[in-house]
Amino acid sequence: MNSWFENMTIMVVFLMEVLFIVYTERRLWGTLFTPINALALPFTVIVLVLQLVPSSMGFVPFYFSSLFVWMGGLACMAIPSWILAYGFRKRFGEPVMELKPLKNERLLLIFTFLLIVPFVFKLRSMMSLSLIQLGSDEFGEGFATYGIFGHLLHILFALSILCFVCVRRDNKWLPTFAIVLIAAIAFLNQVRSWVIIPVLAGIWLCLVSNRLKLSLRLILIAGIAGIAIFVGSYLVMFIIGHGHAYDAHMGEYIVDHTYHYIFSGVLGMSEDMRMGILETPDPDILFSPFVNAINSFTGEAYISPINPHYLEINVNNNLGDNIRTFFGTMYIHTPIALFAVLCGLFSVILYLIRIAALRTQSTFIGAIDAWFCALLAMGWFEYYLFHVSTFEIPAILLLLFIIDKHFVSPKKINHDNDYSS
Repeated sequence: MNSWFENMTIMVVFLMEVLFIVYTERRLWGTLFTPINALALPFTVIVLVLQLVPSSMGFVPFYFSSLFVWMGGLACMAIPSWILAYGFRKRFGEPVMELKPLKNERLLLIFTFLLIVPFVFKLRSMMSLSLIQLGSDEFGEGFATYGIFGHLLHILFALSILCFVCVRRDNKWLPTFAIVLIAAIAFLNQVRSWVIIPVLAGIWLCLVSNRLKLSLRLILIAGIAGIAIFVGSYLVMFIIGHGHAYDAHMGEYIVDHTYHYIFSGVLGMSEDMRMGILETPDPDILFSPFVNAINSFTGEAYISPINPHYLEINVNNNLGDNIRTFFGTMYIHTPIALFAVLCGLFSVILYLIRIAALRTQSTFIGAIDAWFCALLAMGWFEYYLFHVSTFEIPAILLLLFIIDKHFVSPKKINHDNDYSS
């Protein structure tokens, strides 16, 4: 184990790197809301909060040397970002995101509500005929995880991001109602991240395009809402799904799971590094959506991105942890040279999307950028790129961009930047 001085040195160097990256990103891209900042800042906050947690809560000590993985990953992503930013500024000038208003918001909202209708009938059917309890994982899997309803939910996720830019002082209720309904449908799936990420992407889209201003109030509301989603999912599972009355034991269970969820990625990576990495490197895991798509044609077995190695991160409970954060998951599945290459390549792709959004000023391309930034903002928890929805939703947004560009007639628009804050 490292000494206290060594640990603090690692922490200080990590914080200095993060601050330097945040400052440089702001200077080069003209905004705090860049992909690398989306990845670095939430992780840094979680790590700092973890240092304030008392030992009586039972969490294992944080292994500070695990921060080297994030320091290396952030450096490998920062270099392509800065090269592309320099090239952009030299050719096109100051990068400014002023996304064009949607041509026909009414058509978008009508389409959104029409896609919500099948889920209402599916919910009524499952609640009346199925023995599977509302709020259980089995209910979510049967409701909108697989098949046609799974793909329809992905379309709704894409539309919900766009609905955020429809919210204005003169048009609050319909887009807000659509966002809430889509979040409720995702909530019934009992996968908390997929409730949070589309909402986070919508907020990010409004922030990066100056439709919304970052404030302490917004941060507090977003944080409280995220915790409420997590706590609410357990209340639904216990009270509605299993018919239990709320008691102190249930409250303790929910609190334990909430803390576990918040720190599982950081401490899961920490413990794995401290133990010398338990996993056998397998780069295919990082590209499982594409590998499984190929395997579906070749007849080979699908690979699962789920980590089979569960670690104990809290001595007071028996909750296993198989989550390793964004860079942690990449690191355990790749040789270090490939890790560096993939970080750099991913950065190039992300910032080319940002450049495409800046050059087209299209809300649809901006939504793709926001979607990936929202996924990165959850990087303190896990690497989300091995999910099919990670790529299906940008594909849907790209298709909507093409349809909007070639088939949707523009409607007279006079918003005058009249966005609610």
